This record gives sequence, C-alpha cells and structure tokens, in this order.
Amino acid sequence: MSHEDFKVMIPAHALSALDWTDDRALTDHLAECAECQQELIGWEQTAAAVALSASPAEPSPLVRQRILSQIRSDGESLGTPKIVPFKLAQKNIWSSLGSLGAIAAAVVFALLLGYLFLLWRENRAMRNEVQTLLLEKQRIQKDLEMVTMLKKPGTKLMELSGTAVAPGAFAKLAFDQSGHAMVMTNGLPAAPAGKEYQLWYIVAGKPPMRGKTFSTDRQGTGMIEDQLPAEALKASVVAVTLEPQGGSDTPTMPMYLSSRS
Repeated sequence: MSHEDFKVMIPAHALSALDWTDDRALTDHLAECAECQQELIGWEQTAAAVALSASPAEPSPLVRQRILSQIRSDGESLGTPKIVPFKLAQKNIWSSLGSLGAIAAAVVFALLLGYLFLLWRENRAMRNEVQTLLLEKQRIQKDLEMVTMLKKPGTKLMELSGTAVAPGAFAKLAFDQSGHAMVMTNGLPAAPAGKEYQLWYIVAGKPPMRGKTFSTDRQGTGMIEDQLPAEALKASVVAVTLEPQGGSDTPTMPMYLSSRS
C-alpha cells in the first residue's frame, strides 16, 4: 500500500473499525511514519471531542408536561402520592437526554467514518480492476500485432526454448525483412528487484549484440518489440539473459532462453 492509502485508513483505525489485516498493516506503517502518527493522534482527539461536546438538548414544554403527567399518573396508581421536586427531576431527565445526544453524535460520526472507509476500499478495488483491464487490453493488442506481422510476406518465426535455468520457459520471435521484431515469452521466473530480462543477437565470429530489456507478469509472460541489427537478420542464435535493470553491454548472467543453433 502507498502512504496515501494508509492515511485514508487512519480515521477508521481511530474508531477501531478496521479489519484485522488492514489494522495490522497500518500498525506496522505507524511504527515507521511520524507523519501518520501525528495524523492518528489528531483523529483520536477529534473522536473523543465529538463524544463529549454534545450540549444537552432542551425538550419542548409539551414533552416536559407529558413526563410530569406520567409521573403523577404512576404515583396515583400506586396509591401513595409522592411529591418530587421539579428541579431535581429536571436535572436527572435533562442530564440523561444530554448523554443520549452525545452518544448519538458519536454513533453518527462513527457511521460516517465507516461509510468513507467503505467508499475508499471500493475505489481501490475499482482502480485495481481498471488496471487489470488495461493490461489485458495491451496484451490483446500485442497479440493482434504479432498475428498481423506473421501474415506479412517474408516474415520469419523463430522459437526459443528454456535452458536448465528456466526449463519451463519458451518464447517466439517474429521478424520481417526490415528487421522489425516482436518477441513473446511465457514461463520465465519472476525477475528479482533491480533485474530485467534482455535480448541478445549472436552471430558467429562477433560479440553478442545487445537487444532491448523487458519485464514479465506473474505468469512469466512478456512482450517486447525490437529492431534487429542488420548483421542479426541472419543470426544463428537469439538468447535471453537476466541482467541488471537498464541492461548490460555484454551478457553477465546465464541464458534463460535460447534459439536452436
């Protein structure tokens, strides 16, 4: 989660309204973020102030008259009239009403915070869904581009197989007569932080020529467009290695994919 995501969760945390997973994640974040600690203190103070700041509500004369009439009626039904000083009764009744008002205000405040938290979670879920759809749209567009390229006269298709480092991986490389190439990979292991996959074009008697770098999704699927050097149009080997982010001038890691020599 980002810093802004944690900030939105703070009001609900102040009211103990977070689920266990989010509450634990926020607690870990609070241990390292002084800004969010101050934010939490402010929300806790606000919640306490709302619960204690409600003023006693003054009932209408009609409500007061009904209460007194009920008291007299109860006294007469018991057979033993009791005279209760009006001020004493007023104090107890109004104090009770004032406490109820404070509780109601706190409940409304908690409900509003809960509603805002639900909206935030729904918005986050929608953003994730939109991102997934965009990635799927990009994948479909790349697939269509690959199909279009394969229909061109003179387009060549090359298969790359996984090496001992990635036995379950494979890839297809299509390139036309101009050297415009598209590579689709599948089954590559997830690249560690700070690493990327890189294409290499190997011609006999020459050092490997570097290609573009690329990343993959969780299934090891990747898609990259590249321009083959003129010498590589008849390359005997196309390979993929795992290199530092940004790529290397010469291969520094073992091959993950390689075409048949």
